[in-house]
Amino acid sequence: MKILFIADPKISVPPKYYGGAERIVALYADEFSRLGHVVDLMAGPKSRAFSGRVYIHRDPSSACISRAYRKIWFQFYSVLAASRCDVVYNHGRLDYLEVLLALRKPLLTAFHNPISQAQIDFAERRIQSDVAFHFVSSSQASAARISSPSYIIPNPIDVRRYASGGGEGGYLAFLGRMTFNKGVDIAIAVALRTGRKLVIAGNISNEEGGDRYFRDCVMPFIDDDQICWIGTVNDEQKQQLLSQASALLFPIRWDEPFGIVMTEALACGCPVIATRRASTPDVIDHGVTGWLCDPEEPSVEAFVEAVTRVPELNRQACRKAVEKRFDVRVVAPRILDVLQRLSLRQSIA
Repeated sequence: MKILFIADPKISVPPKYYGGAERIVALYADEFSRLGHVVDLMAGPKSRAFSGRVYIHRDPSSACISRAYRKIWFQFYSVLAASRCDVVYNHGRLDYLEVLLALRKPLLTAFHNPISQAQIDFAERRIQSDVAFHFVSSSQASAARISSPSYIIPNPIDVRRYASGGGEGGYLAFLGRMTFNKGVDIAIAVALRTGRKLVIAGNISNEEGGDRYFRDCVMPFIDDDQICWIGTVNDEQKQQLLSQASALLFPIRWDEPFGIVMTEALACGCPVIATRRASTPDVIDHGVTGWLCDPEEPSVEAFVEAVTRVPELNRQACRKAVEKRFDVRVVAPRILDVLQRLSLRQSIA
């Protein structure tokens, strides 16, 4: 098949640092290419080619006229790119696909963010061809009202790129944007309560209030001894962080569709301690690859107890679980099956 991937333009594919959806696009594009398919890519500046063409598009500015221009320009450019392929695999915004949805071009669209029912309704009113929707977790799918065919297929990881470690560093790790929803303040409180070292990797959020949250809830505790912040990390640094950590703390306060960092940690043999909500039960096998903590609003006490039980977990079991359920060589064929049936206009219900 000739497959066109569409990604939002803000971050390149593959990303250098932050960029979960873009990392997933790159994984699928690499694997599809390895399996003999031709992959075209429509993505942001500095994106690289895989086995086909690259179509570069750019993020609009905040000005209304810029957004309008970019949206209209994208309609024509995406139709040109789609005309040269068999099927479209969209990882970007649905409201930019108005023309594509009205054409008879098979299309699978993936959701990486919390479901916007308005975007689903927008798409379903315009569908004139074979279109299916791809959810990345059961909790994400449960939030959608949808009449089109849909699938729940988890995000993949290339386990071959990760080296499993024995947790020799003995510290707890937190990896992600430093926001209230991600719960780094809970991770800090757990480290202080247990007397454990915490290594924080991630960026100060550019969301509204991000600077204030970091200044008030994170910075006062950073002492470069027990609580350390190492900034953003590349793939090599991330592996080192996770393979040497005794556990990853994932105390989310929001319904994260799929926390890729959980599977990255497990691939490094690092158990995950997470709030039991959203996608975490889809990823973590409670008592085998980590601990799921109740209630949904993360409790320091629950996380402290889970930290004391980390020695009960087997790091090899963490690695094996990811290889069996989330490796790209396992997940990609499931996506390709959907794309193949769409391109052949076979039944996908």
